[in-house]
Amino acid sequence: MTSEKNRGLPVSEASPRGTQVDPQLSVCAQDGPPPAGLQTHARRRRRAASRAAEEPSSNTPRLAVGQLLGGRYRIERELGEGGMGVVYLATDEQVPGERFAVKVLKKGLDPRALGLLREEVRKTRKLSHPNIVDVHSVNVDGQWLYVLMEYLEGNSLDRLLDEEFGRGMSFSHAWPIIEDVGAALGNAHDHNVIHSDLKPANVFLTTSGRTKLLDFGIARVSRGPLLHARSGPRALTPAYASCEMLEGKEADRRDDIYSFACVIYEMLSGDRPFGELTALEAREARAKPVPLPSLSRGQDAALTQALVFERGERTDSVEALLAGLGSEKNPRPRSAMVLSAAIVAATIAFGLTYLALDRLWSSRRSVAVQVQSPDAQPTASNSTAAGVAAGAANPPPHSIAVLPLANESGDANQQYFSDGLSEDLITALSQFPGLKVIGRHSSFRFRDSKEDSKTIGAKLGVTHLLEGTVRRAGGVVRVSAELIDTSDGSTQWSEQYDRAYTDLFALQDDITQAVARALKAHLLLGEDASKQNDRPPSGSLDAFNAVLEGFFYFRRDTEADTRKAIERFTLATRLDPHYALAWSFLSRAWMKCASYYVDSTVAPEMFAKARAAVDTAVALAPDLADAHIARGRVLQVADLNFRGAEAEYRRAVELAPGDGYAKVDLGLMLATFGQSDGATELVRKALAIDPLNATYFRSLALILVGANRLDEAEGAVRKALELQPSAANYNYTLTVIETRRGKAHEALAAAQEVPPGYLQNAALTLARQIGDDRVAADAALKNLIDRDARNVPYVVAQVYAMRNDSNKTFEWLDRAWRDRDWAIDGLLRDPFIMRYANDQRLAAFCRKVGLPTPAEIASRS
Repeated sequence: MTSEKNRGLPVSEASPRGTQVDPQLSVCAQDGPPPAGLQTHARRRRRAASRAAEEPSSNTPRLAVGQLLGGRYRIERELGEGGMGVVYLATDEQVPGERFAVKVLKKGLDPRALGLLREEVRKTRKLSHPNIVDVHSVNVDGQWLYVLMEYLEGNSLDRLLDEEFGRGMSFSHAWPIIEDVGAALGNAHDHNVIHSDLKPANVFLTTSGRTKLLDFGIARVSRGPLLHARSGPRALTPAYASCEMLEGKEADRRDDIYSFACVIYEMLSGDRPFGELTALEAREARAKPVPLPSLSRGQDAALTQALVFERGERTDSVEALLAGLGSEKNPRPRSAMVLSAAIVAATIAFGLTYLALDRLWSSRRSVAVQVQSPDAQPTASNSTAAGVAAGAANPPPHSIAVLPLANESGDANQQYFSDGLSEDLITALSQFPGLKVIGRHSSFRFRDSKEDSKTIGAKLGVTHLLEGTVRRAGGVVRVSAELIDTSDGSTQWSEQYDRAYTDLFALQDDITQAVARALKAHLLLGEDASKQNDRPPSGSLDAFNAVLEGFFYFRRDTEADTRKAIERFTLATRLDPHYALAWSFLSRAWMKCASYYVDSTVAPEMFAKARAAVDTAVALAPDLADAHIARGRVLQVADLNFRGAEAEYRRAVELAPGDGYAKVDLGLMLATFGQSDGATELVRKALAIDPLNATYFRSLALILVGANRLDEAEGAVRKALELQPSAANYNYTLTVIETRRGKAHEALAAAQEVPPGYLQNAALTLARQIGDDRVAADAALKNLIDRDARNVPYVVAQVYAMRNDSNKTFEWLDRAWRDRDWAIDGLLRDPFIMRYANDQRLAAFCRKVGLPTPAEIASRS
């Protein structure tokens, strides 16, 4: 990747630096900064040289306009070329209106790098952050290796600095970009992912005003077939690389901080902190960055500390750098007009060069979700979007979304507290009859969003937004809240509350009643609503706090976080043994862990703990919907008591008509009994409440697969993947869809995206059954039986059904029942097993496990 002279070249190939540097452009301790005109001229001179070097290679193979890639993506035009590949704009033939950027990697990429590239893609997708552009998938079509990416409009920071802000941005313009990049980088570091090639070319500003950090993954793979090889060239950008990176040491988060500080300095001044010198050359010359007049003394000290040459003395976290830069200024929000104008101007001048210099290592398609009325009927045009279409254009007047309250405590570890307070407000407002309240998963998608209130309101289908901030310091909580009219962005009501932490519950009641009054809905907290079930009966704030932390981890959907959630919910039950909600979610956490993260030999012990917890919850609060949801999951998964589970889910829906999870669980249970229409309707109603909930979309996909509506099912599961790329079971569902279609290549690609383990082995086995390589298919089945038969006996039955071996199919179905494989609940929506719908052995099996027979289902339709 080369976006300036010597940028991105392996160090061993870079031209020697420091020996012929223009003395007017060197920045040493005794020198002042070069004149602004020289700075701008220098940038443009470097750009001209780099562009000359970056002209597309005449011998690089090209895709033709109109060519179909992967049997699905139609090439519209070429967007640009970089060191690793050529990027094209493509339309999706299977999803009308969908457009992607497709990066086709050049020939010559070491074949051994394919597995590494997929692994980097998998790691990047787990970041799932609004300011990080993740890849969608890595695919192979004959000789072409290509990456599917979302199509962004806007321009790189590199271009903007070159053409619009050659002398640097004002701090007020730069700060929102700095915050966005810092948030992205901090999230990556939290997941132990190092960018290692941060530079202005990898910072992208969209026309909507959002900043995206690009190029996770491909740079690391391009270093060679072994990611951690110490020998050979390394793909990095010398001008922004720390001394340690230039010396070939393993990357560390502090190396990213050095690069980030270089970018910040260049944003504010128009040039790099050490001019044309690399960090090694600057260290040898004892160079120091010149203080920037736009920064206070404290801010300058913070930036200088991040530019220290020695890693051990450098700022050790992104949060510390941001705190130092933001401590003495109160920067204004981004001037959307100024930045958007600059982006549009640059876009017009250069076209949408989709990171022609490997700048756009980007990902999943960008799909704006619009909510359809639950009663609307899906059509062919909207079916692949899972029937969730434009019903949000006319939202009800009494409708609201609570956006996540911003954590201003100065401590990232307090994020759970502000999120918990936001969720509590959602719960409290949901008590009001006649008020539509958007669920947490959807409203929290707009955390730190730069979109205006009208746009957010349209996407969520609401007329009002509740926004605000939370600062918790010691025993005091400060909440600032305002109610926004989404039609014009006007503030209908705002208030600031300073309360002792011990008055937290009264504070919540004050805010919810103030919102109700402002909505003029004449909504009053009734006697029952005031005694909210999410509060500990003892009034213990420590127990309440533990539950909030538990929720925070529970929703992350990883094994480590689920175990943390179990710890926090357990603590809450010890602090208040009568806290029914804590017992309910403790049960649900144990069930999640047993269902997805452990071997079948360990699961029964966890099932027992989940059962004991939910029995306590129901005894304490018989009318708590969450308790009945938890009991339903125990009955369904641990006991395979499907009718009992249905009764519990129905009770939960009665108790909490606005709870989307109750609707989805009941919907899946109806699908278990072959009632796909009623199941689909319930899940669509849940999506109307929470239109950006990945779990709901995946549940809809499962139901649609069973109804043989495969295009709609694919649209739903791809939406789930877009919203939550790290979820292990979503690509498994996609594997089933492609296997059902008979598309061997696509099925195998989806299976390879399932995280390693028995679930991936099962997916790979399914995918290989429809290919031409029967030896590979036989080997995959043998491997699955030898290694994972106890974990996935039902899948083995599926595979034998695909092979038309009825005797083995029913032998393994019986084993699945004997081993209590809860996947049996999907039998009647399983297209492979239902090949034997007329076989009396299947009818007998259904009766044995408590399911209706295929004939009974057919008689009802």
